[in-house]
Amino acid sequence: MMEWIRWHFSKPTAADVVQRVVNRLNDAGATQVIFKEGSPEVTFTLNGTQMHSHLVHLLSDVLRAKGGRARDAEVYRYVDGVMLRSMSKDLPEHAEDYASVHSRLIPLLRTHADMGKNALNAANSLSLAKDAPREANDMPYRALVGDYVALLGLDTPESTARVAQGMLDRWGVSFDDAFNDALQNLRGLPENDGWQQVAPGLWQGAWNDSYESSRLFLPDVIYRSGVAHPVVMVPLRHVLFATDANDLAGLALMAAACRRMQQEHTRWLSCRPLQLVDREWQPFEPPEPLREQFQALIAVEDSEDYTTQKNLLEQQHAQDPAAPFVGSIQLLQFKDSDRVVSYSVWSDGVDTLLPHTDLVAFASQEKPDQTVIVAWADAVRIAGHHMQRVDGLHPPRVRVSVFPTEDEQAQLKAVQAL
Repeated sequence: MMEWIRWHFSKPTAADVVQRVVNRLNDAGATQVIFKEGSPEVTFTLNGTQMHSHLVHLLSDVLRAKGGRARDAEVYRYVDGVMLRSMSKDLPEHAEDYASVHSRLIPLLRTHADMGKNALNAANSLSLAKDAPREANDMPYRALVGDYVALLGLDTPESTARVAQGMLDRWGVSFDDAFNDALQNLRGLPENDGWQQVAPGLWQGAWNDSYESSRLFLPDVIYRSGVAHPVVMVPLRHVLFATDANDLAGLALMAAACRRMQQEHTRWLSCRPLQLVDREWQPFEPPEPLREQFQALIAVEDSEDYTTQKNLLEQQHAQDPAAPFVGSIQLLQFKDSDRVVSYSVWSDGVDTLLPHTDLVAFASQEKPDQTVIVAWADAVRIAGHHMQRVDGLHPPRVRVSVFPTEDEQAQLKAVQAL
């Protein structure tokens, strides 16, 4: 009874999530299901193949979902679409010839942070065949602008599978050629309601095919909204907002709509605004009156990305006593203001993977009551030679194992931000 109450009205435990995953696997005919609540992770066998899956990302999604139905949907989506899907042999991604799949290709808009999370998930999973070359499972992509990237997807009635390099190799086609085919497929999808005005000065794409965000790859479709100087946001994969760069009220409405979606949904795309200039995307710098409102959206997004990344890195380092501490990101909300800033802690004597934040708090062992907080740029300028970039992590981190000298601490104290 208590478990049911937690699931529907309160905060489910890791054991609650694992049990529902196990129930779903049993319903699918899985055997030898073994689970660990502490990790949490599950090992099972289906159709003679053993699989091992970490559930930290699912646990995060479940905790952010509101209500029992939404939480059940997250479990079913993950088990059916991630854990069980890869074991089916009758899927388009297992096709041997390009001719049978090219009409299903679709371009996908994602972020570097999303790619980073998926890479860590893959590294933590034992589901890949032991003799399969790692490169075959890599996801090829094309940088778009800022944190945004372009991937290839394979559309099916049930879900969309990402196209891995091994699939392209098997089909004998390059990423660029396949992406061009995907763009033509996207352009050929039904228009349905197209652009709809949802508020004065604010437009939303209503193609109703779950690929609204992918329309960023078609500048002519963006201009079809009638907005002269388009600024867009894609808070969810199926949501595309557009307003004019010179419309202050429209920009404010768009930011507010994205904030509501951050609060109501668990799987975001990104709230980083883009502006279309001469058919080319570029990052949009919000006008001064709205800057804090937009920056708060990005701070919340970064916090979620870093928290998920921290959990995955801790899984990866669980058996390594020499692994560095994975630093957290914290948010600071200013009273009577929209301003939100992020900060991380550089602790004396602690080997740390430090997230890139607005502010850095330097915590000295000798002066524990005199923490010094400075802007990230000042931390890099004064103590950047102690920072070691960690390759392959998105969002980025630096490794800090040495605390600033007394002279550097004095310089930092002179530029305190708070």
